[in-house]
Amino acid sequence: FVLPPRCLAGGNECGPSPYAVLPDECLFVDQQTLKLQEAPELVPTGEMPRSVLVAVERGLVDRAPPGTRVTVVAIASLFNS
Repeated sequence: FVLPPRCLAGGNECGPSPYAVLPDECLFVDQQTLKLQEAPELVPTGEMPRSVLVAVERGLVDRAPPGTRVTVVAIASLFNS
């Protein structure tokens, strides 16, 4: 991750590097983004398979190597990047 270069609160400048990481006080969680694609045999001839990005974390990270067929039950949410 990257720390913000300046403080954006209220437009006040907080100095060139106002933030510091305190490793002993941080909590880190494993995260991974998967790109799921339709099964090729279900795609009509001449069309491209559709895909969707799925964010997984904790125990689901590294559970599905590329090419693995999976069934996903999820709660969909939208966010701006």
